[in-house]
Amino acid sequence: MTRGWPIGALLLAALCLSAGPGMARDPLWELLPWNERLGVDWYEHRGVRGDAEAQALAGAMHERGIGTPVDRAQALHWYRMAAENGQPAAQFRLGVLLGQISPPDHAAAAQWFRAAAEGGIAPAAYNLAVLHETGQGVAADETEAARLYEQAFRDGLPQAALNRALLALRASPPDAASAYLWLLRAQDAGVAAAEGLVAEVAPLLSDEQRQAAEIAARESQAR
Repeated sequence: MTRGWPIGALLLAALCLSAGPGMARDPLWELLPWNERLGVDWYEHRGVRGDAEAQALAGAMHERGIGTPVDRAQALHWYRMAAENGQPAAQFRLGVLLGQISPPDHAAAAQWFRAAAEGGIAPAAYNLAVLHETGQGVAADETEAARLYEQAFRDGLPQAALNRALLALRASPPDAASAYLWLLRAQDAGVAAAEGLVAEVAPLLSDEQRQAAEIAARESQAR
């Protein structure tokens, strides 16, 4: 007796291993990563037994309609299970979906973005920064937004440097020196919109301020 495999997954595997005479394999099949070929039933089977990675993948398959119709409610269900088991990517996706439901639950989304950001998910830190900057679901807090944009940039999200720069420009009074530094970092990271802003902000600074920012940008790039 085979253990651990649902009947649907076994049938799917059997069909993949031996197509009958005259049957052509779906060309899209070869484009799927091997783990998606197992089918959502296989991941749900493991998910109900507490496998957080399987729960997260089941959520992704329901969200994207891989091997099953798109079903946002099921995606939320499986992402929540994985998120509660500490899976950072699922925590991030759960936060995204909670911000897209009607009406959005930004407070709950912020909680899951925070958890995912602590797990090193850069887009989660970025999204939480946006919520703090705009005061959606959390207290408006530009200092916390700045910290989170910087964290997202350090964790590998170049766009966060541009947002950090814009936050400095919108401060009261504007912090042009800090904005210039972050614009340089965004430009060095390949953010297209940063280049024009660098040219606009540079004249607002003294030669000493520009040079200090350029040195700091080069040093951070070297690390």
